[in-house]
Amino acid sequence: MSIFKKKLTVNEAINAAHTSANAMLIDCRSKDDFNHGHVPGAVNIPLDKITGDRVLRRIPDQEKALYIIGSYQSKPEKAIKAFKKLGYKNVIFGGNMEEHYGILKK
Repeated sequence: MSIFKKKLTVNEAINAAHTSANAMLIDCRSKDDFNHGHVPGAVNIPLDKITGDRVLRRIPDQEKALYIIGSYQSKPEKAIKAFKKLGYKNVIFGGNMEEHYGILKK
């Protein structure tokens, strides 16, 4: 058994979030990037907007699985740390949009 957890690809994260009853897909890219094209069903919470007030209002359940997708510029790893610092326990790396293939919503 490996001690390293395999990182999901963005498409694996999208599938996991859409097929789980208690999961949410969070896009941590800027609002402008999000508006140019995003995964249907994703919620945009830009990296610089991950604050206690804003996030706790939108996502009160800190046990919910949060799949964090971003980009090479808006690093999902930074968003994961910010969510964990706010007390969210099930925060999962969801990949980068540059690696996504599939339909985007504008």
